[in-house]
Amino acid sequence: MPKLRDYFFSDLNTFINEDEFATEAIIEDEIVSVVIDNDKLAERQLNNHAEGLHTEELLFHVSKISLTFYPRPDNRVRVDGSLWNITDVQEDEGLFTITAKMVRA
Repeated sequence: MPKLRDYFFSDLNTFINEDEFATEAIIEDEIVSVVIDNDKLAERQLNNHAEGLHTEELLFHVSKISLTFYPRPDNRVRVDGSLWNITDVQEDEGLFTITAKMVRA
């Protein structure tokens, strides 16, 4: 009998789909689909007492199977033409949740 987890993994392709929620990003020279999550980022900033502070941060989700490497802090990611430096990576049920800060020239 299939487990709920099996259904979840098959649904990742729907969630991380450029025709639905995702956008294209380049992480360490690999083109992948990511889902930007501004709500989760705002929630984290509130929990860190950063309300009202303007930081150039980005939080997104990417499928683990779409990457050929494990993303780590200090990896670079290009999203919508902007360069970001990864500051945090969390792993959850087939997804990486990645937080990054904008790289200033």
